[in-house]
Amino acid sequence: MHCSHHHHGHLVFQATWAAIIVASVLVITKTFAWWVSGSLTIQASLLDSLSDLFGSMINFFAVRYSRKPATDDYRFGHGKAEALAGFIQSILIIISTTWMVWHAYQHHEMIKNITHHSLALWVMAFSTALTLGLVLFQIYTIKRTNSIAVKADFLHYQADILSNLAAIVALIALYWFDISWIDIVFGIGIAIFLLIGSWGILKQSSNILMDKELATPVRHDILKNIQSHPKVLEVHDLRTRSTGHQDFIQVHITLDPILSLKDAHIISDEVEVNLKKFYPKSEILIHLDPLGYTSNL
Repeated sequence: MHCSHHHHGHLVFQATWAAIIVASVLVITKTFAWWVSGSLTIQASLLDSLSDLFGSMINFFAVRYSRKPATDDYRFGHGKAEALAGFIQSILIIISTTWMVWHAYQHHEMIKNITHHSLALWVMAFSTALTLGLVLFQIYTIKRTNSIAVKADFLHYQADILSNLAAIVALIALYWFDISWIDIVFGIGIAIFLLIGSWGILKQSSNILMDKELATPVRHDILKNIQSHPKVLEVHDLRTRSTGHQDFIQVHITLDPILSLKDAHIISDEVEVNLKKFYPKSEILIHLDPLGYTSNL
């Protein structure tokens, strides 16, 4: 179990390194492509890659900090660092894409004639292939680790692939069919896509930071799992939350009041072990109540 957790952490670290390297290469190539072509769509794609690079750098440090073990000052660990990074990324994307939509609207009549179409096409094709490789590696990492930080980066680079393809289509449409307005439409369309994606990241990160309960089906499954123990009479006051890669479960169970303290704790341990089978990455806290007891608190 420990080796598996270590392998997952190492895989997440590799994914964050790969994202920074790819984003850096994309920023350089797209800056050059935009400079020689003047395309608003490439500008939109460049802005996306800049936000990806900054977001990947945030993830790089957040992932390492979040994997630090619990300390006396942070008894629940540092897992929320990933959610905080996702929250910051989503805010930055919303700001940058909002500016991009405004820029496209204000300057749609001032777009320069695009030149060096073939060079720009080659650059965007290269960017698409490189990003696709990163996305495939991120998909593999997400399946193995379920890292929220890698998920956030994955959403970013999905949008990057879309923006790359849109840029290629826009350049072809302009060069062969002399359709210039499609460049504006795709630029705004990419921005809208990013806004929708960033809203999803913002919502997911906020849920973790605000200690939102786990999904209702998960809570029902936890209650059903606990109630399956023959010695558990009642289950109440279930509280759950998540830090992204670790869940916390707190619950009260009611037992027969004639049980000894030792027997009651044996039952509690059995309930916890059974829950761990289905939620291995969770920390479980069980409070014992004797049947008929009413607290005055």
